[in-house]
Amino acid sequence: MSNARDIKIDPGDEEPPAAVQDAGASDRLQGLGVSPGIAIGPVYLYARAAFTVEHRELAPDEIEDEVDRFEWAVQSAEHGLEKILALAREKLGDESVQIFEAQSMMLRDEALYQEVVHRIRNKRCNADYAVMKVMTQHRQRMEASASEYLRDRAHDLQDVQERLIMHLRRGKHFSQIDPATIVVSENLTAADLLIFSKRGILGCALDRGGATSHVSIMARALGIPSVVSLHGITDVVQPDDLLIVDGIDGNVIINPDEETLAAYRTRQERYRRLLQEHKQLAPLPAETLDHVRVHLRANVEFLEELNVLKDYGSEGIGLMRTEVLLLMKGEEMKLEEEKQFESYKLVVQTVTPEPATFRLLDLGGDKMLPVAHREHNPFLGWRGARVLLDRPEMLVPQVRAILRASAFGPARILIPMVTNIEELRRFREIIEQVKDDLTKEGHASAADVPLGIMVEVPAVALMTDLFAKEVDFFSLGTNDLTQYTLAVDRGNDLVAGLYREIHPAVLRLIKRTIDAGEKHGIPVSLCGEMGGDPRVAPILVGLGIHELSASPSYLPEVKRVIRAINRSEAVELATRALLAKDAEEVSILLDHWLGDHGCKLDQFL
Repeated sequence: MSNARDIKIDPGDEEPPAAVQDAGASDRLQGLGVSPGIAIGPVYLYARAAFTVEHRELAPDEIEDEVDRFEWAVQSAEHGLEKILALAREKLGDESVQIFEAQSMMLRDEALYQEVVHRIRNKRCNADYAVMKVMTQHRQRMEASASEYLRDRAHDLQDVQERLIMHLRRGKHFSQIDPATIVVSENLTAADLLIFSKRGILGCALDRGGATSHVSIMARALGIPSVVSLHGITDVVQPDDLLIVDGIDGNVIINPDEETLAAYRTRQERYRRLLQEHKQLAPLPAETLDHVRVHLRANVEFLEELNVLKDYGSEGIGLMRTEVLLLMKGEEMKLEEEKQFESYKLVVQTVTPEPATFRLLDLGGDKMLPVAHREHNPFLGWRGARVLLDRPEMLVPQVRAILRASAFGPARILIPMVTNIEELRRFREIIEQVKDDLTKEGHASAADVPLGIMVEVPAVALMTDLFAKEVDFFSLGTNDLTQYTLAVDRGNDLVAGLYREIHPAVLRLIKRTIDAGEKHGIPVSLCGEMGGDPRVAPILVGLGIHELSASPSYLPEVKRVIRAINRSEAVELATRALLAKDAEEVSILLDHWLGDHGCKLDQFL
């Protein structure tokens, strides 16, 4: 084994340089950092083509020609996307094409296509106006959704609309971008960013967008530092202004002074060194100095993320969120088994021989149900396991797809939001019945697919000694476990300060779950945001956790901490944390411990 002491915890200064902290407020904008890194360069102010669409009433003999013109535009848009697909494969590999395949599917979506044709024929209107009206209506419904995923997918529909209108007008999609610049725009598509990357842009700053938007996913895959949700940067910058884009903290600084510029150039170099260290860490095990192994797995939501797992040293997938497959279907509640199977098969084949853990559809709460009634308190209502047991038409196709995918590599099934043992038993009965059906139909599947539950409700955490007799593994969902234990809505700004995952009450429930797993010989993983926090890693190791799952980019820093500590000392830290009176006392205790053990965590993550 490599000497763990060669991996230092602090690659640079403890705090960001003063100039970084004190950059003038009038020149700084705060957004959402979605792709880490520091970009420094001149602004390229990019405005996507805006088409003015006017209504024109068709003569009866023009109608079918207009339908044909619409079909020609669809075919032309498909041809353009095929070129984008080829470029994506060239730069990022096969997994990256999912984004553009989704847009191709939108072009041929039966409901959208037929609605446009219906409007042309029955309203006797020109094709570009029909496209604009139909797709705007659909996009507005998506933008009004409570689902962040659907809101972000609205940008893809906007791109499809613009592509179709462009081809109907026989225009060009976008202009030449100057190399070695930072693109500033109201919004971009993943296709825009992919082509811009070929021309050597340095970074990206957008008025709109979210962490789950396709342009954000593409930025991360391409390694382009990016900040979104700046709400007005296009109004305050001029072409050739000098810009700093901090994709780590979400800051954008316009025309910085020399001191700030020098400080960020230092920060930029430090981040490059950190990435090099991460590459060196990727093949090394997450093992403490006294040889206790912790498995680090990835939380994955999009298939596009699969191609970066090896870069971050992920040992398989600890949590595959599957909800996006339903949300992409809009109001159609029944998911197609075959499409799910192909996606799950890809996941399993990508990470084998490591396991892939598929969480069954976790709907409700902050993930809006397309047919749900409006609930006064959705987090305590119809969600997770309750929805699935009430809707077998959603559950059964998904279980079938996962079991079929298990024939291609290790797969695990994870049940969300379980609250009592009877729910668990009903799931196991359904899964066993599906296994029998697949065997009779001649479908292959693994002989034994482990079944686990999310421990995210205090009632379950308090009874894990009983649940452990009936499951194959536990997965601690600390996001929900924290909010239910502390009675704090994690999405409510008014009480956000009370949401503390290191609160002793939460730590005690985590410890109780780990102890139950050890007693009954079943593995326990932790897949909440807590698992990606390198600062908290010593406490989790001390509590006895042997499997952590987090967003891939957080894994290297967590690994660095684990490889620099002794488990025996971490146990003492965890014991003291369990006896603390509140989260603040745990935080102070942790800071002192990290300082005493030379663990100065890098401020980037």
